[in-house]
Amino acid sequence: MPRLFSFDDFATGSEKVRSYADKHSPVIICESEAERNKPFRVKVKIGKSVKHPNAKDHHYEYIQLWNLETLIGEVKLQRASFGDDPVHIEADFTFIPKVSLRLTALAYCNKHGLWRSEEVFVKVDGE
Repeated sequence: MPRLFSFDDFATGSEKVRSYADKHSPVIICESEAERNKPFRVKVKIGKSVKHPNAKDHHYEYIQLWNLETLIGEVKLQRASFGDDPVHIEADFTFIPKVSLRLTALAYCNKHGLWRSEEVFVKVDGE
């Protein structure tokens, strides 16, 4: 099992260390409530304020969205699609929720490993 990193692992470090963690950490962006059996959209963004490198030897390969232990979706990333400059990579997921959700995003940097987001709870109306 690969080691799993999160922003919290580096939160008490120097500004340089926090910047490193920021540019690697996936962030879930979505509403806190959803309607049962209606399409629900979730955006996962890599980094809140710091862009991640997008070089041949340092880039993201995929982003996954999980509800507890259930994989909701995965986006495979083609590095060349984003050019060579640092970027905020984003992936959109749309699905139909049946029950309340505890969402976590995972993203893999080919140089610095597997990173996870903070868990986000989404209340589904009509349960």
